[in-house]
Amino acid sequence: MKRILLPTDFSENAYNAIRYAMHLFKGDSATFYLLNTFTPASYSADFLIENPTLYGLEKVAMMNSKKNIAKIEESVITEFNNPKHQFERLSIFGMLTSEIKEIIKRENIDLIVMGTKGATGAKEFFLGSNTQDVIRSVDNCPVLAVPEESSFGEVSDIAFATDFERVYFKSEIVPIVNLAKSQDATVRMIHVYDDPKLSHVQRFNSNALEQYFKEINYEFHVISDFSTIEKAIQACVEELEIDMLMMIKYKHSFIERLTREPVIKKMTFHTTIPFLVIPADN
Repeated sequence: MKRILLPTDFSENAYNAIRYAMHLFKGDSATFYLLNTFTPASYSADFLIENPTLYGLEKVAMMNSKKNIAKIEESVITEFNNPKHQFERLSIFGMLTSEIKEIIKRENIDLIVMGTKGATGAKEFFLGSNTQDVIRSVDNCPVLAVPEESSFGEVSDIAFATDFERVYFKSEIVPIVNLAKSQDATVRMIHVYDDPKLSHVQRFNSNALEQYFKEINYEFHVISDFSTIEKAIQACVEELEIDMLMMIKYKHSFIERLTREPVIKKMTFHTTIPFLVIPADN
């Protein structure tokens, strides 16, 4: 049975990500953990200790959180009524990222699905601060970021962006293979190159990927370098009509650059499709 964590702040954007997860895993037995954390940014732990009367605010926040979580569960059950799905409610006074790390270990979470808010009037989105923090900080669980404009359709083409510069571990590829199998999708490996000729290392790593993907449909696609990697990937996503983009987060990877604060403030990653980030296993 899959174990999927669904953080929510009770916004439409967050509920859209929950709805996407229900569709994506409609054929799977799964437990969904509905999580809401509610530490006001202005109330540090030291501040609360020095001002004990504010603990009353925590009780009120807990009551509201539990009430809203229950409403979400009721809405999801009413909308989908899937006997393969069960739910756990988690209302926690704490910081989102640190609580997610604890829940991953305690509940053996397989995947985190989060909404990420789009830029107004543009077909693009910033990885929102919460999603950015989770992707950057969580190193033992994949994160699926769902843009607010995404609605679930058939997932028939999955893009896996890679430079073939490193050895891939089976644990990193399993989430890709499993999702492709469950959706009967084709994995399209996108390689953005400076030199069209693969090095010996790149050939070895591409051959290893073929072995991992031998039980699913897959194809290789190469694209010449644009001014930036993100523009090259986006061009390929649009040309191939990709339904979901996947990458592995490792040191010096595109994902690492994307989630560095100075970069994220300057750069928008153009995509309206869900974006799965898989942590490296080394």
